[in-house]
Amino acid sequence: MNALVEDKTLTARLVVTSRPLDCLLVFCGLVTAVLIAIGDSTSAVAAFKLVVWLTVPGWAVVRRLPVIDPAARVAWTGVIGASVAALAGLAMAWTGQWHPQPVAVAILVLATAYICFSPGGASPNRDHARWWPGARSRSFSDFVPWLILGLAAFMWVFALTITDTGPLDDLGLLSKFPAVWYVAVSLVFATCVWGVVARQVASTLMMSAAITLLVTILYGSAGLLTNVPRLPWTYKHIAVTDYIGAAGRVDPSLDIYNRWPGFFSASAFLGEVMGHPDALAYAAWAEPGFALVNVLLVLAVVRAISRKPRIYWTTVLVFVLANWVGQNYYSPQAFAYSLHLTICLTALTFLGATPIQPVRAIECWWMRRREQAVEIEKTRFVAGRLAGQVTATVAILVLQGIVAASHQLTPYIAVLGLLPLFGLGFFRPRWIGFALLAIPLIYLIPNWDYVTTTFGLFDGFSFFANATYRTEDQVPLTDVGRLQEAGIMVLSALVGILACLGYIRRFLNGEVRTTLIVSWLAISPLFVLLGQSYGGEGLIRIYLFALPWLAIGVAWFFWSGPIPMRRAPLMATASLAAMAFLFTGTYFQPELERRVSEDEVIAAKWLDAKVRPDDLIIEVNSGFPRFPLKIGPNYPIYETASLADLLKSPRNILSVSAIEKHLANDIPSTAKAYVVFSESQERWAIEKDRLDPAVFPRAERELSQDRVEKVVDEGTVRVYLLLREVESQPAAP
Repeated sequence: MNALVEDKTLTARLVVTSRPLDCLLVFCGLVTAVLIAIGDSTSAVAAFKLVVWLTVPGWAVVRRLPVIDPAARVAWTGVIGASVAALAGLAMAWTGQWHPQPVAVAILVLATAYICFSPGGASPNRDHARWWPGARSRSFSDFVPWLILGLAAFMWVFALTITDTGPLDDLGLLSKFPAVWYVAVSLVFATCVWGVVARQVASTLMMSAAITLLVTILYGSAGLLTNVPRLPWTYKHIAVTDYIGAAGRVDPSLDIYNRWPGFFSASAFLGEVMGHPDALAYAAWAEPGFALVNVLLVLAVVRAISRKPRIYWTTVLVFVLANWVGQNYYSPQAFAYSLHLTICLTALTFLGATPIQPVRAIECWWMRRREQAVEIEKTRFVAGRLAGQVTATVAILVLQGIVAASHQLTPYIAVLGLLPLFGLGFFRPRWIGFALLAIPLIYLIPNWDYVTTTFGLFDGFSFFANATYRTEDQVPLTDVGRLQEAGIMVLSALVGILACLGYIRRFLNGEVRTTLIVSWLAISPLFVLLGQSYGGEGLIRIYLFALPWLAIGVAWFFWSGPIPMRRAPLMATASLAAMAFLFTGTYFQPELERRVSEDEVIAAKWLDAKVRPDDLIIEVNSGFPRFPLKIGPNYPIYETASLADLLKSPRNILSVSAIEKHLANDIPSTAKAYVVFSESQERWAIEKDRLDPAVFPRAERELSQDRVEKVVDEGTVRVYLLLREVESQPAAP
């Protein structure tokens, strides 16, 4: 409050900042502006430019906010930087005026000038951040956890160097990781759990380092074992990003991605700023990157509710160990999910209020009945209203606008969770809840016909039908796959049951308000299933959006109220160990289905560079294309087809004439046609029982003896150009 009074008494004179952090960021911002202008694109410089971009514009805003939590301050700084990139990218892509470098330079110069010549706000609140043990407790035992983390990090790096990166089986990476990898994970996990359950919780610095290393190992190991992004569905996102960067605009007639281009335009903008216009250069880092950002946001969210380190570190651990969904990859939904968490964090920090009278009456009645109320927790939540409402309101609306322009489902999940809370007065001003609904509806209006005719707005108003919907392309599960699916169900059920018990325990302790808010945010995503199955992924999305709030409930179950020091640590340790075991087994087992080989990427890049408008790329498979065809900026100009129906009959001989006859309506007379054989196509077709395994070698042998030219041979991928009798174009008069 004193900071606000001091801020109001500042004179209008020009003040140059003297804060060391401000001065450092001003210097880095100006250096980065110069590097962007001259176009330096080395890897180290690109990483430096990205970090500075995600810091300087955000810090120019965050430094003016009143006293807030340090974790929230760091999270807001990065998210604002990404949001500025999204707004700049959207503006340029929608108008067709694509000039990323000059715009980036101008934004950085303005941000550094604002930091330099404007007074800063209050310092972060560090009332519960014990960054290092006191001098009296510094002994060798204080350094043991750091030595363990250092040893674990060394063992992890060593394990990756000796991991077999050859062909995978049904066990995925579980059978490929050496024993030393599992020892490294166990050491880091044990350090995290010790820091939480010990009589005195470990310092913030210690826990931050341990959890950061745990997240990096769990969410980064798989990607570091490949030279290319590992998930096949990543490549269409890379293609759309590259198209926007190359064309300098969006084309809504192409696909749904160009109609919701928020993530792609932001990524294309940042790629140009870094000097890497091809998203393939950095897409693989999205998985550990989004995982770390989301962990930081969840930490900030729970610290906005609770002052107890045991609760917020347990919440973060549960979130890390129970997030089996695998949605951190390079995608619009990952970007929108992070912005969604930021919206919730902003509301919890700045817009908390006393609810309407009927709700307040219930609260008072229950508190009197219990004859207790944990005032410190309630005060922590309500204190967010002291200042920052205007900034928070603008931020929430802008973030919802970016989410609405980036992903089709996420803004409505935000509405399901936040609109009732605003309506009941838990957050104010109450009109923000209705604005959150209006923004995606307004954005949907120009896309209404496209969505309703192409996808359908609703799958039917049947909760159970949408919850049990399965796609036709779903691969039959192997015995190991069924075991993995059972592990997912057990892990999810364990988190859900413990969370419900935590809500009940906290409610019985007299904490009504925050319990209602958190439990509602965990339950509200379920209402998506009243109208959408989301292509069979509805349950996955619901679990993902509920997980942060379920994790808080789990922490409440262990640590709410008086702590029984004998039972709670044992229960917490056992539960977290079970989650770690289940997560490792379920997350790394399906790698066979997720891995994309470097050979496929090289072949796909070659094709994207060579194709002309109306050319045809032909797969022998059908259904989901395991070969990542859509990978570059030319993805809209060519077509794809399948030979699966032609090859179903063993009597059909694969030849150029047979292909031309089979695809007579798909191959223009002047177009080129390429036939692709890849091991991933074969595996997919065999797993789905669409083609006999013997078909593939026979078909390729027959085709190679006809009028074809092998234009690509990357070991696991072969591409043949059909030497057709192409009709010549008529001469111009």
